[in-house]
Amino acid sequence: MLNFLTAHSLAETTPLAAQQVTERLYAQSSHVPSLLLVYFTQAHEAAELRRALKARFPDTRLIGCSSCGGILTQDGHHGRHGWSLSVAALYDDKGAYGVAGQMGDQPDVRALLRRAIADGGRPGELPQLVLLHTSPGLEEVVLAGIDAEFGATVPVVGGSAADDGVAGQWQLCWDEGEGSQGCVLAVLYPDCQLAFQFHSGYVPTECRGIITGIDGREVLTIDHEPAARVYGRWTERATPWPVGPILRETTLSPLARQVGMLDDLPYYKLSHPEAVTAREGLRLFTETRLGERLLLMYSSQEGLLQRSLNAVNIEPEYGMASNMRPFGALVVFCAGCRLALGDRLGDIVSQFSQRLGEIPFITPFTFGEQGRLPHGELAHGNLMVSSVIFLES
Repeated sequence: MLNFLTAHSLAETTPLAAQQVTERLYAQSSHVPSLLLVYFTQAHEAAELRRALKARFPDTRLIGCSSCGGILTQDGHHGRHGWSLSVAALYDDKGAYGVAGQMGDQPDVRALLRRAIADGGRPGELPQLVLLHTSPGLEEVVLAGIDAEFGATVPVVGGSAADDGVAGQWQLCWDEGEGSQGCVLAVLYPDCQLAFQFHSGYVPTECRGIITGIDGREVLTIDHEPAARVYGRWTERATPWPVGPILRETTLSPLARQVGMLDDLPYYKLSHPEAVTAREGLRLFTETRLGERLLLMYSSQEGLLQRSLNAVNIEPEYGMASNMRPFGALVVFCAGCRLALGDRLGDIVSQFSQRLGEIPFITPFTFGEQGRLPHGELAHGNLMVSSVIFLES
């Protein structure tokens, strides 16, 4: 028995929201889900949410992550007065699922993966998918651990926990715990086919320069000139960028690094400028390295909408039988792109429905997206879409 169902609640207390979501799932199916994907806004307490859902689904694996400004499903955008809870339930009595999590600044990723695999009852067997959620700042470390354990063999879909104002109010949870700093992951051995995408909705401009000064995630200088000053010139600002947060204003003009070529076309990993610092640096949502070449990228609302559709393409070269049909999808969508689209979120729902058919899907809005690039490289980028589509014959 395979199924993928979603339920949401706009209730303004966590116990009531959990109760409503549970009732709405049971109204659609009397079966016990194998895996719950739990997405919620910062108004909810992850600990309370986890306990309430596990009380109703004690035998179901659970992985959860906070989302910026609401959550999207096939029924539309859900968010009211800062409150939103949306859950996707995957029903698969022939598959296997395991989860693990660890809070703190230095998660042991290889041990986490082995714990999750053991939790799924498949020791020694590579999963078909790793679903990953981390707090912002840990992404590259966690991806390096997955690479060390699995190499380029296992697909990864992921998103960084988010809040409503880049204030560190993000949260994560799994079966056994919760927290704001750390990582949670699920390993999936489903009794179905999976299709993956990892895309950005941006095109390169002619503006580019070399990183000549860096401090952590802060780019200090580009071509030996203060980075914020260079970025202001590239974005044709009449006045200098002010010191402070610039996340919303920079969504349509992020920075990127070229990481490879596919069919003679370059592909990129994006970095979203989060803030201008007092020393005229640019703080990004990804790590960069001294000597890397940064490019200015560009998009528009229409471009973001059209290119985000790539995330729900089911490519024929996956080698699937032609009778495969989608029955559910997880589409991890950048919070910055969500802000740039404003009141056009409904357009995403209608376009996804046209592409996939009238199937359930769930879309959290994250502060970073993770996936595999065309040649198998694991990457953490910004302003991207990372997705998995579940298919059955």
